[in-house]
Amino acid sequence: MASMLKGSFDFNLFRAIEVFAAVVETRHVTQAAQMLGITQSAASQHLKNLETALGVSLIDRNIRPIELTRAGVALHRRSIAILSEVEELRSDVRRLNSAPLPLLRIAMLASIATTLAPALSVLARDGFNVPELSLYAGLATDHINLLRARKADLAVTSSEMFEVEGLIRFPIMTEKFVLVTPKGFAGDVNDIHKLSKKLPFVRFSRETPVGMRIDQHLSRLRIEIPRGMDGDRSSVVMAPVANGMGFTILTPTLLIDGLAEGMEIGVHPLPFAGFSRSLKLVARERELGEIPEAFARRSAEVLSETITRRLPQLAPDYCTIDI
Repeated sequence: MASMLKGSFDFNLFRAIEVFAAVVETRHVTQAAQMLGITQSAASQHLKNLETALGVSLIDRNIRPIELTRAGVALHRRSIAILSEVEELRSDVRRLNSAPLPLLRIAMLASIATTLAPALSVLARDGFNVPELSLYAGLATDHINLLRARKADLAVTSSEMFEVEGLIRFPIMTEKFVLVTPKGFAGDVNDIHKLSKKLPFVRFSRETPVGMRIDQHLSRLRIEIPRGMDGDRSSVVMAPVANGMGFTILTPTLLIDGLAEGMEIGVHPLPFAGFSRSLKLVARERELGEIPEAFARRSAEVLSETITRRLPQLAPDYCTIDI
């Protein structure tokens, strides 16, 4: 399509339409040229180029003042709409360039959304004069779809999103997985098989990124644990554990929501080779200036402060700020 346009309109098409509209308005090529600040010969050349490109005569030059042909009348109607649209575009771009971002849409992992929302809202308003903020809480797989469809501007997520082109990534935190039991559990937490005979394994469902990561790690270590129950949200997974109904494997940030709701648990190192996940802020390249890095830094600060306050035994050994 680009090559076709280049071949058919190898000249300044928009400028030619401007000249044509001015000629229709003034009914004289000379007056139109004066209005646009160009020479009469330049205006005539624009008209000639436009007629050549379209393959029609637009002006009946045998009549004074100038009259339009049928093709000219049709083009004039379209040219008014085109010029109005372009002017509106110019105004919008100038307004957006000089005014604050009108709306910022942030997707976040559900497990940390309530923790980050207040601080990020303040940063948007006070730091970047953004009057409106839309927040989405969900899974990392949701974030991919939101960014790809341009329904979110940035995402605080655990996914690298390598399948989506044109993204920039800012690291926030690396966190290790831990063993989570009911508070005061007196059984052996140093042998996962013995533990699974005492308590059912409550895990994230396999359809979630966290669930897949845990299952893949256990599979690599040839560890098979009978499935007890599963859930697709951290607080749903934590609730049975806090009520003495099982154990689970989570990360510090996945514990925050449950702890905020008053769930009481015990946290232990994994009794096998450990693994971790990384949180990051992902945004489209060259669209938001300094906003993505600032939001990544603020997210790291808030999460670090929250984990230190609620899980001091895990910071900093199990959480490392990356930004």
